[in-house]
Amino acid sequence: MLYGKKLKIVAVGLLLVLAGCASLAKIIYPVTTDPLKSKPGVYALDSDHANIIFSLNHLGFSLHHGRFNKITGSLEPDTSAPEASQLFITITTASIDTNNQILDDELRSPKMFDASAFPAATYQSTSIRQTGDTTAVIEGVLNIKGVEKPVTIEATFIGSGVNPLTGLQTIGFSGKGSFKRSDFGLKEWLPFIGDDVALIIEAEFTRPK
Repeated sequence: MLYGKKLKIVAVGLLLVLAGCASLAKIIYPVTTDPLKSKPGVYALDSDHANIIFSLNHLGFSLHHGRFNKITGSLEPDTSAPEASQLFITITTASIDTNNQILDDELRSPKMFDASAFPAATYQSTSIRQTGDTTAVIEGVLNIKGVEKPVTIEATFIGSGVNPLTGLQTIGFSGKGSFKRSDFGLKEWLPFIGDDVALIIEAEFTRPK
């Protein structure tokens, strides 16, 4: 019984220490959840902390997921006029990853992304409209295989501040969007494999010192 009580005391003490560290971290490295308090400047996408995940219907049985492993880009927030902010993303098409090598090779082939002829897909924002304290609608143009179509991203601001590991100003947000792959000439396996592609975006951007 005494041993059990000691363990509980140690556990409580550890929790208090961790809570104190978390509070101290917030003081030393404050993160704001107000996008209008972000520091201005041109931010580069932190590729180590960025994900573009896609999903589409597989034969009516499930949603099949994949991602792109090489992404670059920039974000230029304008806190005085958020609608003037700019977002640009470049995706290396050959970096597609569905956890299936045979499928990945087919997706890189001329019948789909044709990664050798079109090594990059891009997204350029055309307008950003704030819809709430931490939300915005990003209108932009997606370019795949030389075909340009409008795509809307519903974005949620996560936070901004100084990254304690790098010392760099950092901005992070999540986003969701969708498009029809057939609009970009990605028609292989239709209609058995879904045409509607859902996107999940998680990204951190850092500003050089």
